[in-house]
Amino acid sequence: MYSLCVLTSMLLLLGNSRAECPHKRAGLLKWSDDQTWGSSGKPKTGENLDISTQILLDETPAELHNITIKSGGALVFSPEVKLELRARNIFVHGAMEIGSEECPYNQSLTITLTGTRQDHVHETNPKVILVQDGGTLEIHGEPRRSWTKLNKTIVPTKLTQNVYFEHKLQDNYASFNGHGIMAYTFNVVGTTVTVKKAGLYFLKTESQNLTDHINAVEDGDVLMMAVQEKLVTKDPTKQDNSTYEALEKLVSGNVTGNSILRTIPSDGTTWAFVYKKGTKESYQEETKPFGTTSSAKYTESSNLIFLAESIGDPSATFRQTVNFKIMNLEALYQMVEVIDDVTTWRPGDTIVIASTDYDWEQAEKREIVFCSDCNRFQVRINEPVNFMHFGKILHNALDMRAEVALLSRKVVIRGEMEPSCPEYNNNCNLKAVRGKDTFGVHTKVLKGYKIVRIENIEIYNAGQHTDLGRYPFHFHLCLGKDPGAPVPYIRGCSIHDTYARCATIHGSHGVTVMDNACYYHMGHGYFLEDGGEINNTFDGNLAISTLKGTGQLEPSDTRPAAFWITNPLTYILNNNAAGGEGTGIWVIYPLEPLPPSREFNIMEPYEARKTNLLQFTNNVAHSYTFNGIHIGGRIEESRETHCCNIWQPLLDPKVNSSGPINVYFKYLTGYKNGKFNMWIEGSLLQVSKISVADSTNGIMVSNEKLLDHAGTLSESVIIGDSENKGEPAEGLDRSITNPDKPHSGVSIWRGVNRYYDLWFDGFTSDYKYDNAAIMKKRGDRYFFSVTNSFKNALFAYDDAEGGNYAMSGSKTDPGWEEQRDGEIGAGFSWYQNTTNGVERWYVVKPDGFSAAGADCRLRPNWRMAMCKTKYGTWRITHPGPGAFYLKKSFGIFVRDKYPGAQLSFDLEKSAGPSVVLNGTETYTFHVTGKVPTFIKFSAEGIEKDETLRIGFCIPDGVSWDIKSKFPYNLNTKAKFTEVNSLAELDKRDSNLDGKKFFYNQTTGMLYYKYLGVKDRKPDERFECADDSCPVIQVVFSGNRTGRSADCREKVYGSRLNDHPPALPTITETFKANGGSSPPEGYGAGLQRPFTSRKRVNGKYTSWSEWSACTKTCGGGVQYKTRECSNPMPEGGGGGCLSDHIKSRDCSKQSCG
Repeated sequence: MYSLCVLTSMLLLLGNSRAECPHKRAGLLKWSDDQTWGSSGKPKTGENLDISTQILLDETPAELHNITIKSGGALVFSPEVKLELRARNIFVHGAMEIGSEECPYNQSLTITLTGTRQDHVHETNPKVILVQDGGTLEIHGEPRRSWTKLNKTIVPTKLTQNVYFEHKLQDNYASFNGHGIMAYTFNVVGTTVTVKKAGLYFLKTESQNLTDHINAVEDGDVLMMAVQEKLVTKDPTKQDNSTYEALEKLVSGNVTGNSILRTIPSDGTTWAFVYKKGTKESYQEETKPFGTTSSAKYTESSNLIFLAESIGDPSATFRQTVNFKIMNLEALYQMVEVIDDVTTWRPGDTIVIASTDYDWEQAEKREIVFCSDCNRFQVRINEPVNFMHFGKILHNALDMRAEVALLSRKVVIRGEMEPSCPEYNNNCNLKAVRGKDTFGVHTKVLKGYKIVRIENIEIYNAGQHTDLGRYPFHFHLCLGKDPGAPVPYIRGCSIHDTYARCATIHGSHGVTVMDNACYYHMGHGYFLEDGGEINNTFDGNLAISTLKGTGQLEPSDTRPAAFWITNPLTYILNNNAAGGEGTGIWVIYPLEPLPPSREFNIMEPYEARKTNLLQFTNNVAHSYTFNGIHIGGRIEESRETHCCNIWQPLLDPKVNSSGPINVYFKYLTGYKNGKFNMWIEGSLLQVSKISVADSTNGIMVSNEKLLDHAGTLSESVIIGDSENKGEPAEGLDRSITNPDKPHSGVSIWRGVNRYYDLWFDGFTSDYKYDNAAIMKKRGDRYFFSVTNSFKNALFAYDDAEGGNYAMSGSKTDPGWEEQRDGEIGAGFSWYQNTTNGVERWYVVKPDGFSAAGADCRLRPNWRMAMCKTKYGTWRITHPGPGAFYLKKSFGIFVRDKYPGAQLSFDLEKSAGPSVVLNGTETYTFHVTGKVPTFIKFSAEGIEKDETLRIGFCIPDGVSWDIKSKFPYNLNTKAKFTEVNSLAELDKRDSNLDGKKFFYNQTTGMLYYKYLGVKDRKPDERFECADDSCPVIQVVFSGNRTGRSADCREKVYGSRLNDHPPALPTITETFKANGGSSPPEGYGAGLQRPFTSRKRVNGKYTSWSEWSACTKTCGGGVQYKTRECSNPMPEGGGGGCLSDHIKSRDCSKQSCG
């Protein structure tokens, strides 16, 4: 153990602790000063170091084992020299300071934590920066723009005219196979390229052929050559040297004997060459070892660039290829134009551009190159993109601009990794590990910390997928901060190539996670661990490329979320989830906080489902395999996920009688997600200003019918297939997801919900799937309410000819094969604006049972019937799946007028068909099997003076009773009035309606007639006014086994073959009523700049020194730059004015 203790430590603590720059604080002891260490000398390689005083690290030290900063001690990093610190672990009880908020650290610093899992095997917190009780961690890198968005779509060069010639795209490319030197001679006039000669030469035996090729090059011709696979020659004493000599004469005018080509071995070394005959400065040549690409580039002008590449592949020489391009500057160093000032992005920095397609793996990393012609919003990258990255806002409402993140920072924390997964990690056989070592660095903050503020740094090779609780940034069971301490934060950081999450808040409160960019992370990203974390803020963060975890850390990591939010007392705003496996943003709660956070009693059992979110707005999610934004589900005690959040926030979550409150979701965007762009479930949902496009399901808003209160969706923009076509699927002009399934904009589920002021576009069925603005959630077993209503639905296209407003299907329609109860009973209310005012239609299934209204008409392209006759839903409720579904019993609904018109329900859940409520139709219900102990029948959607007569079969020999709670509370059949015929039952009687029944002993049928007593209000939240649907319950007792409850033969006899006539059709076109763009205020609009932020106007830094001259003679250029970071513009504030780059001529002397 190496220990440093000096008598002056207490005096130093009394020094100027509030100095603006930590490294200038009086009394710091320099690491480089031998007197600091006394007779023991500086710490040596492999030693442990305890720091009990205040040390200024002003030189790169030896690699250490553990560094422990004791209470009262400090390790302060000097920004006046480039530093690298290597150690196994750093334990912070005192203070570790790298810059400050007022004095950002602007020097290069790399902290590398070393060792394998085996090396750290006995440690509780291995390979860690650990902030413990009383510890302070202050890391403040220089301000950089963490991420931004494209301002213009960028496309691969294959889709542009920027490449005039490319070897790999030639028709005869495949004919040039094998190893040797590939050579081209070009003549170029303007942008017209002529290939004068091309060939692949096996130098061992074809040296003279290549010599002839070289000698044939004329003045003004361009010769480009590169080694493909490998160069094979004879023994040097026997090799024909004519090729070498011809090449030397071409370039130098005489045989020099020292050309690079002479030195290339036959081991796969790569080599590339470019020369324009007669232009001395055009000569470019490069060679690199096997597996590494060599390139030679000659720039004649910004419109004419020649590039030869010998493309290395370390896996095998036969995989090494060549390519030759003639192009302009845009094809070589593609310009990327963004919406924010990026003068803080520098040549050599790495950026990543997010996918804007269904395939998240279209995210692309590139390196920034120097750009003299870029403005403050532009950079150039070292090679063009391979995929299109969309950069537009559609209709000023749908922000589909690709995110662009800066991965590079000057302050770096990294883990030293093994080249592949070592066996002792115990996870190498798992697919999600991808053969990698997943034992990275982690930072961890424990309870009692003093200050933790981390900003503008880069951390990678971070997190450990080998063991629980080891993440890039991790607040662990800290509870709240000390009173008076500053708010802890992680902001403006680059977090990439991580093996477990991005940032974890576990049993900790009041932490701000802001403006970070996380790329390529395993498992959940921004992570609330137990559901016992409150008052935390996630603001302006970005996640790109979310990867599945193994499930060893959390079972749900196998379906990860970039943002995993498990407590409603959280601020979630301005975040972007930009592609990956799983889901973008998932808000999901446990019934109560999970252990170990449970012991802190932060929330009572079920409190989370009664608590509103603090804030959820201006978030974007796209390019995920499952859902974009998912508000729903719950976390089980096992940490597995389960359906149904049953989320009904109350005015006071601790008082059940305090009453439900509205839940608001605004300004959300989702696109190109595989299953749902948005799935939002809960009670009293008020969802508005949403923008979605391109998914199997655009948006679903549902109360799941596990709650009493419905919700709304309004002022939203919903697009099917958008202008963002992505990478076209085979045989199509656009990318697609789930081509074997129907696609919809609004997917209706359960209800009752109200949809109004919506704008739709892009729902044609030109591709392989059904596509419509409105559909029911497909393949669903749950009850579906016909009272789900659409008002002021605006369409940018004609129905039938230009697309589909709505659609359903039958078992014979592709994609609709799974016809479960929910689909059989599908329907909704449609309010259509006409010249005669607003007309209400009921849209129901077109079968003979459902389309029973006298005015029902078939809408062929919808595969639905439209009826003006009043409709509701006859709903069946029973004890559960064991009542029908598990016993293979079925409920059969029969239309009395045409008994052949029947619907069969498996009744796994509560369900029922759409029925006419004007008294013109009557219905019966039968069971093919054992009846359950009770069945409830309700008339949903019924209003004042409307009636519905139903009948249900009573099994022979089974005792029965009937009950009703509404409109009258009758708890036994003795309280009802039994009548002697259907005629008496149908006869209106104001004293007995709703109280009478008729039992036909001959057929075994019990008949009842519902009466509606209240009208639904325009903004009604329930199927019936004030949640008062009339209900009749039949209770069965005694021996029910073997007793038939199917009375169809007795009731109908030969009439069971009677079917209604075919429906007439509505064939006219419904004309577009929404214009080419949505009304102002619809949709989420521009996501960035963040209007929630304070406006900050940008200011420039000072100018840099002049750069080296681009040439040593013949006229070059020097540059100097400045950055708009003093401060950076924020919140829509004004940017820096005037230029950020200046140039001047240099090296004007001739090269003679």
